[in-house]
Parts: sequence; structure tokens; C-alpha cells
Amino acid sequence: MSEKQTLVDAFGRRVTNLRISLTDRCNFRCVYCMPPEGVPLLAKSRYLSVDEITRFVSVIGRLGVTRVRLTGGEPLLRKEVVEIVDSLRRVDSVYELSMTTNGSMLASLATPLKKAGLDRLNISLDSLEPERFRRVTLYSQFGRVRSGIDAALAEGFPVKLNVVVLHGISTNEIIDFARMASDHNIEVRFLEFMPLCGTGWRPDLVYPIGRVREIIEQRFDLQELPRDDKPAQTFSIAGGGGKVGFIAPLSEPFCENCSRIRISADGRIRPCLFSDYEVSIGDLLRTHASEERLVAAIRYAVANKPRGSQFADEPFTSGRRDSEVSMGPNIRSIGG
Repeated sequence: MSEKQTLVDAFGRRVTNLRISLTDRCNFRCVYCMPPEGVPLLAKSRYLSVDEITRFVSVIGRLGVTRVRLTGGEPLLRKEVVEIVDSLRRVDSVYELSMTTNGSMLASLATPLKKAGLDRLNISLDSLEPERFRRVTLYSQFGRVRSGIDAALAEGFPVKLNVVVLHGISTNEIIDFARMASDHNIEVRFLEFMPLCGTGWRPDLVYPIGRVREIIEQRFDLQELPRDDKPAQTFSIAGGGGKVGFIAPLSEPFCENCSRIRISADGRIRPCLFSDYEVSIGDLLRTHASEERLVAAIRYAVANKPRGSQFADEPFTSGRRDSEVSMGPNIRSIGG
């Protein structure tokens, strides 16, 4: 592929991964993912249509973006979600089509999503204990999420579980999640709590992922796998089929290898999740603008992708004992 057919930012990073938010709505109210006052919601009439999403993916695919992940909010709340998967699966440039979900609606949708062509699933799971799960997500039907995970595995989806780690309760669940990965041949990924929720951000809840890795290494033999441009540093678990991954955007930033951009449900390209900078392309898609204008807007957004996170040079201190750890919310955009 020639340089003109690729997306390369000002720092030489090639963009090959796209995150598409299908909706800004979610049926969970995670205590640190959703700020206490809530967030203003888009009018659904502003959402990109199935055809507009498909056209955008087709255009950006000709620029070398081959991996597409559907996110939210909660993407399964989008009524056209199966239709969107089916439409994107028909785009020749899409090498991998995946989704990040909270799993609460997956029991009934796993089969149609598989038939439509979805390749893999990341499922956010805050806790393995129903009461703790309820306190964190403000969603009481833990069983529906576990049923969704079971349905995904039954359909043969490769599954990753995203777990955000917070200060607070105990280290027991870290070990339980690692054991779950080993016993069920899945990948469990531990994420640092990140400043993505406005007034809901609490630095005192951040627990460095390096400490989580140390806890697991005391009980399991881990073998490091190649990272490439992935957000997670992944390890296989000796003696089992599972894996554990560690995503540490605050304590161990990986911006130098970032290959991702994102587009909101209403068509705003965000080249960096931690930056407020965005380029609106929604109106261009709604008015059937030429491919040349779309490409120019995409290239402009990528050219303004920052070198790194604004938080990369701001170390945090926890002030908590290592024994005080709990599981936390769905930070889907990084964990995807």
C-alpha cells in the first residue's frame, strides 16, 4: 500500500484501528464511569445511520484502516446493531470486526451477531460477586451478564473480559479473575481507572496495574506475549489455556505505539481519547459529500493526533495499602 493510501500521523504512527460509538446511551450507571450529575445525551436523530457508518468505514478502509470495533455507551442498545454488523462485514477492507459490550443483552443477541459476521467480543465485567457488581454498576441483574458471557462462549466467540481495578476492598477477586481466565481459556484484562468521567474522576481510586501484575505473578506462572500496537501487555498462563492482560495508560503509557482513532455516534472523529480535540465529519456524511472531502477531513484529524496523553507526565500517588483493592467499571474505549 502506498503512503498516499495510508494514515500516518505527525509522529510516524500508522493508524489501522477504528473505534465506532454506536450510541452514547448505557443501561449501566457505573459509579465512576458516569459522573454523579449524568451526561447530556445526543438526540437519536443525530446518530450516524447504517449507510453513513458503512460509507465512513469503506472510505477509511481505503486508507489502510482494517480493524473496526463497535463501542458505546452500550452498543447493544442500538436497535440496528445486527444490521450494522452485517453491513460492515460486507466491506472488503474490514479484516476484523469486534465489539465491546457490558454483556447484559448478549444472551439473546450472541447468535444473530455471530451470524451477521462479528468476529470477537470484549465484555466488561466489574466483579464476580453479585452484590459488589451491583454497587459498582447500579445494575442489579448480574445473572444476565453471566448468561451473556456463557452465550458468547457457546457461539464460539473469542472473548476478553475487561476489569477495571480500584482501591477499596480486597485482592481476592484479582486471583479469582486470573483463575477464571485459566480455567475457561479466555483472556482477562485488568485496566487502570482513568480520568474519563468528568466530575466522577477520583485519583485516590487509581491502583497501578504493575501491582496487580505482581499479585498474579505470586500465584501463576506468566509467559509474556508480543505486544505490537496493542493497548494490553498480555501473558499466557502456564498450565492453562487462558491469558491475562494489563492496560496501564497512567502508570505505563503506551501512546508511542497507538494506532487508533475514534468516531462518536454523531460523527465526530477523536484521534485521542484523552484529548478534547475532534473533527466533525457527520454533516459531510449526511450531505453525501465527495470522498475527497471525507478523506481530507480524516487526514486532518489524524495529522492532529497528539504525541501522548495529557496525563502521561503527571504521576499519581495512591496513599492506600496494597491489600485494599476492588474491581471497578467499564472503561470500554481503552479496553477495546
